[in-house]
Amino acid sequence: MRLFMANKQSGLVMGLALLLTACGGNLPMRFYMLEAPLTKASQHGVLDKNTVIGLGPIHLPEYLDRPQMVVAIGDNQYQFDEKNRWAERLDQNLSRVLAQQLAADLGIEQVIRHPWAQRQTIDYQITLDVLTFHQTASGDNHLSAQWQVKQQEQTVLTKRFECTISADASQTAAMVKAQSQCVAQLGGAMVTGLQALGNRH
Repeated sequence: MRLFMANKQSGLVMGLALLLTACGGNLPMRFYMLEAPLTKASQHGVLDKNTVIGLGPIHLPEYLDRPQMVVAIGDNQYQFDEKNRWAERLDQNLSRVLAQQLAADLGIEQVIRHPWAQRQTIDYQITLDVLTFHQTASGDNHLSAQWQVKQQEQTVLTKRFECTISADASQTAAMVKAQSQCVAQLGGAMVTGLQALGNRH
């Protein structure tokens, strides 16, 4: 009887240990955010520091409108990574990072993120449509987007943006770093476009 109870208890302990191990295998969920580059304003063609830029809305395709990171695993095949996720909504992360970069690179004080109050005066509004933003199985990180600048409700600039940066496909942190670099290039293109518009006046 004692041997049976000992074996039963041993089985329970082993079962509990296996259960904890299995649960532990699902615990390491990691969260990431895109980061803005550390830059400072150019000395050429910078807008007046009192210029007000409205950033947004930013539109994402449905496949990106989720917390999980997206990896293309083959032709027309995508995987949503349950263990590696965005720490905030991707459109909000993009908006915050681009706003930081625009303000720093242009030397202005007000980059207002969408939505803003109707009474808010905006000198330039930038809208962004993200078309693709993911990593392939081979480690290529793609960002393609179309962005526009409006002035007094009139579209004054429309641009298409493409970026591909390779990273270690097995390292999520490397993927996020590469994607941050693509976003920084997008921000740089926006800066250049706004500087050109500012130089017209």
